[in-house]
Amino acid sequence: MMRWFGRAYGAPYEADCEHIPTPVGVACLWCSEPIAEGDDGVTAGVLDTATMTAPREVPQHYECHLRAIVGGVMHQLGRCTCCGGPDGLAPDPEGMTKREGARAAVALYDLLRGAPDRELARLMAEQHLRDLGRL
Repeated sequence: MMRWFGRAYGAPYEADCEHIPTPVGVACLWCSEPIAEGDDGVTAGVLDTATMTAPREVPQHYECHLRAIVGGVMHQLGRCTCCGGPDGLAPDPEGMTKREGARAAVALYDLLRGAPDRELARLMAEQHLRDLGRL
């Protein structure tokens, strides 16, 4: 069962899932960084396939959870290997931690989702990554 912690964003799961205290100090399932006071996120049951024991509840930062849904930056830009991109790039920009990659993926998703000209937003994102030396 999914539960959530931190601030409410109006996500659909907030109405159906229990709000819990922030699991401070527990490692995030995606990035392995500890959850800190003030972080937002969700928890979900994860089954240990080696022992087939009951699922244990594991937290994810909000952006790490969303990155698993929308894909990494290069995936969203259609340039990673799983998209058959011409550059053979990994889904996240080189040189970023997993959490930095998740934050960048969510920021790009928000930009593309709200942009009146998605192609222009995509080109701007690619130029920004080039400026950072990550593309």
